[in-house]
Amino acid sequence: MKKSLFVLTAALAFGVAAAQTAAPANPAPASASAPQVPTLTDVPAGHWAKDAIDRLVSRGIILGYPDGTYRGTQNLTRYEAAVIIARLLDQIRTGEVSPSSITPEDLTALQNAIQELAADLTALGVRVSDLEENAVNRDDFARLEARVEELATTNGDAAAVADLKGQIDELTSRVDELSSNYDALRADVDDNASSIAALNDLTVLLNQDILNLQDRVSAVESAQADFVQRSDFDNLAGRVGAIDTRVTTLENAPKFSIGGTLNAAYGRLALVEGNQNFDVDRLTNGTFAAKAFGTGAVNGPDTSSDFNNAGSLTFGVRASNLTTASGAIVVNSANLNFGLTDVTNTSGSVVPVLTLTDATANGTIGGQKFDVRYNFRSNAFKFSDYLFNNTAGVSGRGIVANIQATQLPLQPTITVVTGATTSPALTGASGTPAPSVNYFGVRGVVKPNADSTVGLSYAQASRTGFGVDYSLKYGVFTVKGEGVISAVNAIENNFLAGNAQGFFTNGNKAFYTDVTADVGIVTFGVNYRTIDPAFAAATSYPIAAGVNAGMSVSTGSRPYAPDQVGFGAALGTAVGPIALGAYADSYTTYAGEDRTTGFGVKAGGKLGALELVGFYNRVTVNNNVVDGSSDYLSSDLDINNNSAGMGIANVPFAMTSSFGAQLSHDGQATNALVKNLDFTVANAYFYTTRTNSFAAYADYTAAVAGLTLEPLVRYHLVTSPNNDVAANTFKYGVKISTQPLAGVPFQPSAYFNIVNRITNSGTGLGVNNATTTELLGQVGVSLNQFLAPNTTARVGYSYYQGFNVDGVSIGNSSAAPFDASDSRIYGSRGNQNGIVNGIFAQVGFYGLNANYGVFRYTNLNTGTTNTAQGFKVNYTFNF
Repeated sequence: MKKSLFVLTAALAFGVAAAQTAAPANPAPASASAPQVPTLTDVPAGHWAKDAIDRLVSRGIILGYPDGTYRGTQNLTRYEAAVIIARLLDQIRTGEVSPSSITPEDLTALQNAIQELAADLTALGVRVSDLEENAVNRDDFARLEARVEELATTNGDAAAVADLKGQIDELTSRVDELSSNYDALRADVDDNASSIAALNDLTVLLNQDILNLQDRVSAVESAQADFVQRSDFDNLAGRVGAIDTRVTTLENAPKFSIGGTLNAAYGRLALVEGNQNFDVDRLTNGTFAAKAFGTGAVNGPDTSSDFNNAGSLTFGVRASNLTTASGAIVVNSANLNFGLTDVTNTSGSVVPVLTLTDATANGTIGGQKFDVRYNFRSNAFKFSDYLFNNTAGVSGRGIVANIQATQLPLQPTITVVTGATTSPALTGASGTPAPSVNYFGVRGVVKPNADSTVGLSYAQASRTGFGVDYSLKYGVFTVKGEGVISAVNAIENNFLAGNAQGFFTNGNKAFYTDVTADVGIVTFGVNYRTIDPAFAAATSYPIAAGVNAGMSVSTGSRPYAPDQVGFGAALGTAVGPIALGAYADSYTTYAGEDRTTGFGVKAGGKLGALELVGFYNRVTVNNNVVDGSSDYLSSDLDINNNSAGMGIANVPFAMTSSFGAQLSHDGQATNALVKNLDFTVANAYFYTTRTNSFAAYADYTAAVAGLTLEPLVRYHLVTSPNNDVAANTFKYGVKISTQPLAGVPFQPSAYFNIVNRITNSGTGLGVNNATTTELLGQVGVSLNQFLAPNTTARVGYSYYQGFNVDGVSIGNSSAAPFDASDSRIYGSRGNQNGIVNGIFAQVGFYGLNANYGVFRYTNLNTGTTNTAQGFKVNYTFNF
């Protein structure tokens, strides 16, 4: 019995210890304190069973004897086994140990222990029954003693009585011993019965796990017929692996595809009445017919236009995953696009020639990323603000290549550009057609830290130029600037021929540097610049003629205008409810003449994107105070569009002699109080000429009941003592549009746009004190699912009238009719009067569009009418 109990207890105990290596199903609360673990003094360190005993002790299954010993060589009694088993059962019931952690070997030991306990209990029961049947109880002895006393009194045989009493005492002693044995046997029976009951409970739990396991085995056996053999599975796995390898190979293999666009157009817009050509773009701008009958820009007459185009074809080859045999060069993707280009042959005939119009590629060279681009007609690139600034594109073919040279010292990004100009329409300084000029440039950029860059540039065309630019950020400081020197290609300027002094002496130079410090709520800045007038925008082709020192087409990103030497400082608040700003600026021409000096301040408060400030400005030229602008009606005075203040101070009406106040709100800012609401209310008093300019304008975008509403309003009043520049302008309008109505036949949508402006002016503006008015109205309906899927039908009507404007037949291309910050719609002040209107329609089916329109211009000065009629059919097919 002891052996079976020991085997069972050890098996269960080690099973419990092993189960504890996994997270318990019901872990104890974090706040529960760990049990007090006793220390057993007689288990020697290094004993082969010490680890097992320590695990049992740590789990509270064995606590040792009261004297702190384990007594490992002593036999295990049934009592001790029952206590250990009871502790195990308690842990099973509380979920600390799962019955599923008991192995079949543990179950066998458990069954053997139960059988031994049952056999012992049966034997004990027989012994107890015998004792119960043959035992003499104390009542019998009491009666016997009473009888003996009675006999002794009656017979008086003291010796016999004494002898009898001795026997009775001996018998009593034996009865007490038997009673003690009976109590011990009864305790053993009770203990074994409790142990058997507990073991039976454990057996029930284990049998349930066995039944569940048998069910799973049965399910597996029943489904075994559907299982594949291991060899079949291995074969299938091998085939899958082979297919996966082939798929990976195919994914990494070079891929090629062809796509392109076919365009064809035919049509004409021409006068059918009258002889004065006129512009129609102002009518169709912002509608579905934009660019259908013109360029889309209000910059010239459209009514003498041919749209006859035999067709244009562009197609391209796409490739990816191209790798050299050594793997050193990997092209991730490449595109080659071809098209038909008209070329004049030797006989003077114009013939279409298949040409590579553009090409791109990107990938890695030795693990270094690169990209390259070729364009046949226009090459766009930029080195810096003052050198090779050609984001608008140099006319003619060219290549731009970039590589991140991580294997070189400092890991620069290198850009190489090259090409040739071809622009016979542009002329050189002599008025002759500009010759073709080859150009070349190389630029390297390094990053001293994550927020800083330093660039070195070399450019050559009809000039040679060098440049360095930098943007360095360290802590709160940012230093940004550029230096460029450029000289015409001539022997006296050829530094390679030993004329370096001539190059630096004769070269045109541009330099500026800005230093800003952002210290939290306040940002400070200082600048210095010296810009040669040769860096002004070229009036002829800049690279070919060599008249632009920066060899640049684009000049809009230059922070400082050419022909000045000067310096400035600024400060402004960046965050918080207080809006402060101040600037000071002073410069002369590059030759050192006519010093202009200005300063200004603003102060006020901010609430989100809403700012209210008062401001004061003062500007002098050669120490004489001037207003700083004579165009008081220009919208440019309403915004700070010059470099003074470095974008930090943002003082209204900078570099003028004025004071006043301005309230503004930026509806596009992330902290806008009302999203999509932009407005400005400003009053500036120019104290030199005592001219006052007040402007208030706003625009808003909102969606209401399925409509998109875009209202605008503007009021601008200018007054002066002599009334020579007095004027007031009121402009208002709205754009209304709908989305296609999906639940209505043909899915219609519509738009309605109207804007009107009225300007009353004084006598000093050369228009006889007349009122200038402009009105533009547009309305249109679209059927977005017309008769067949992907078929649309649209019709629109537009009306424009202008009185006392500078042009009706030709408008101003820079005007924005629905811009609240601009007083104009399309024309400035003038003496022309007229009306232009027209109706136009379009039918679309996939890439096919057919346009028709009738337009009329009535010259109210002469009373003549001019009518034009046009159509245009164009087809675009993408493949």
